[in-house]
Amino acid sequence: GRTILDLTEGLQLRRSRVMGAWRIELSGFTDTMRQRLTAYGLFHEIISWKLRMFVPADSSGLPVLERVLDRFPIERVGEREAA
Repeated sequence: GRTILDLTEGLQLRRSRVMGAWRIELSGFTDTMRQRLTAYGLFHEIISWKLRMFVPADSSGLPVLERVLDRFPIERVGEREAA
């Protein structure tokens, strides 16, 4: 639950708890990346006035995750700091 995947171009994938549900969140994207990531199948929500992007949690999530990782390969696997 504390693992973070650092991807190329400054992106990160992590598990986040949002509104009581676990999700896979993509962070570090720019405005120019947003349209491409949405075309890959990620969805976005505005939470606390911040745009956040997530991988779908249903059966369509795996192909979306594969597209993201094909375009932005993993550079490093790390862990979150303990609070």
